[in-house]
Amino acid sequence: MARRFIIHHSSFIISFHRMKVLLSAYSCFPCKTSEPGNAWRAINEALKEHEVWAVIADAHQYRELTEPVLEKNPLPNFHPVFMRLPSAYQWMSKKSATTAIYYHLWQEHLRHTVRDLHAKVKFDLVHHVTYGRYWSPSGLRELNLPFIWGPVGAAETPPRSFVQELPFKYRVIEGARDGARNFCEKTSALRDTAAAATIAIGVTRESCEALQRLGAKRVERMPQIALTEEDLAQFAALPDPPPGPLRAICIGRHVHWKGFYLAIRAFAEFAKRNSDAELWIVNDGPFRGKLEKTAAKTGVFERVKFLGTLPKYSDVLEKLGQSHVLLHPALHEAFGNCCAEALAAGRPVGCLAIGGPASQITAETGFAAPATNPAEAVSALAKFLETLDRDRALLARMSAAARIHARKNFSMQVIHARMREFYSEAVATHWR
Repeated sequence: MARRFIIHHSSFIISFHRMKVLLSAYSCFPCKTSEPGNAWRAINEALKEHEVWAVIADAHQYRELTEPVLEKNPLPNFHPVFMRLPSAYQWMSKKSATTAIYYHLWQEHLRHTVRDLHAKVKFDLVHHVTYGRYWSPSGLRELNLPFIWGPVGAAETPPRSFVQELPFKYRVIEGARDGARNFCEKTSALRDTAAAATIAIGVTRESCEALQRLGAKRVERMPQIALTEEDLAQFAALPDPPPGPLRAICIGRHVHWKGFYLAIRAFAEFAKRNSDAELWIVNDGPFRGKLEKTAAKTGVFERVKFLGTLPKYSDVLEKLGQSHVLLHPALHEAFGNCCAEALAAGRPVGCLAIGGPASQITAETGFAAPATNPAEAVSALAKFLETLDRDRALLARMSAAARIHARKNFSMQVIHARMREFYSEAVATHWR
């Protein structure tokens, strides 16, 4: 059993010791972006002070991508546990339509795995890291230990007018998402997860409200991404927004809810009065065909550049460094790593006033278009582009403010300091 040292001082209690920490990290492997990268960073930060066990899905190549890295660069005091469901369920993990079901079953199976693991190891604290969505129960809920749940998101709901203009297939997908969330909110498993959480962490205002609605005792708000000093140095090394015609950029998978089609329409409205401007769209995905059709309909197709999946991360950084502003008008985005990264690179962010992207920016570092209806949002984003193009001094001020804002709010040093406090407070609260 790890030794505990508790300091009592007037109204607060600080607990500090090297703990045995168990992470639920379904989606995890060594990468720089998205949820798997967030989980990998959480592991590395926790290892600075604790001994860490992480249960990771033996699916989606998480194991194949992680084990070679650990063989080459072992992490002392790290114990990965790769867990998979019986072979009869494996097909679910390979189809997007059934991934959510597989994940739910995986979390239910995790309850038994961690119960046996805790009997052997005697953990001091457990932490659910991924998936980071509030409406999925966690398999850590029954251990009766100090329990950190999150950061979690996905409580954002776009106004009906945004959904209604999507193709039928995607309206069905949005309806299924809403139905799944509403169903899960009524389940005892999810409410038991909320009740068991010593500290529940939401990514956005909407997610914090959902956690409170579920009955979480203490709810905090914190970003889902943390940028390392290496990351911040990389972004700081990028040049300031260059002179010349305005270049807007979108970075991310081409899926309907990223809202890149809104970015194209906003750019087209702006570009009709600015003949040299361009919109670059990085990455690929199933919605690309719809995006290309949107660009063609706007009449500015030749100035919307679909760059595809670039070979290296450094290539993405290069394109970001050649751009002036990131557009990310997502319909529902729990956080949006690319927004924090763009801010760190000194690029203002244009988004909708919904969810993660809106929670990251300020009036000095970006613009959140009113999420009233698509037409008003598109018009507002177009005016934002026009303002930045016309007033390059404003763009320069926003760029400088964005770099400062990212370092102050999204650095690993800042985020880990808060998580370290949560770990200590969770232990003190649970055993009080």
